[in-house]
Amino acid sequence: MSGIDVVVRRRVAHRVWIARTGRGLLGALVLLNAAGAPALAHRDDYLDETPVFQTLERHEKEPEYWFDYGRRDDTRQDMIWHNVALEYGVSEHFMIDGRLRLASPQGEETTFESGRFEARKRFGEEGDRRVDVAISGEVNAERNDLGETIYGVEPRLILSRDIVRWNLTLNVAEEIPFHSEHAALLPSLGVRLNASRHLRVGAELKENLHTHEDSFVPQIWFDLPGEVTLKLGESMGINQSDERFVRLAVEVGF
Repeated sequence: MSGIDVVVRRRVAHRVWIARTGRGLLGALVLLNAAGAPALAHRDDYLDETPVFQTLERHEKEPEYWFDYGRRDDTRQDMIWHNVALEYGVSEHFMIDGRLRLASPQGEETTFESGRFEARKRFGEEGDRRVDVAISGEVNAERNDLGETIYGVEPRLILSRDIVRWNLTLNVAEEIPFHSEHAALLPSLGVRLNASRHLRVGAELKENLHTHEDSFVPQIWFDLPGEVTLKLGESMGINQSDERFVRLAVEVGF
């Protein structure tokens, strides 16, 4: 079997896997929709930035820091990324947040990679509907491989369902760069289980329908004293992406 055949077979297998997983999670959403009332709130976003329905409480602040270690698939170079963010609850149903991402290639200086400002609005309280609905929009900037800064916007629809100890969240976002015709649809699915009072486990499946650079992100949360949440996971590139990195995130609420 030729190398080309192997690559083609692998890509086909990845597509089949994504389709089956997506259908399974969507089917689960339908089943959860038909089930009884939700039991537990899930405020924290998923590790790889799949936002959930819940927002911060009025005037609540939440600084965040997360650390990524991995390798860029284009240069085969070890990388460290530093990410800082601050979320703020404007009202009971509306919040804003700003984020900054810095890249530190091995043996090189740290540089700006991306930044964003997001606003999120949720409709009603958790459990008011069979499926909870929220929307968000962000303005972002990202530095490309040529050192140019690309600006864009990203509207997002958030659908969420809690039942017993489970949460299932579907995001449908569209990345719209300024001065470019190449908008991209970015669906993502997240599932999470409250394993105990202080421990949660879950996973995300994220897809870029334009570049087909997709990822699967298993993850775990630890709820610590003092409104501190520790998240740990690994992002594994699939389909057209070979990127792989480990992420450690710390969130503090006050």
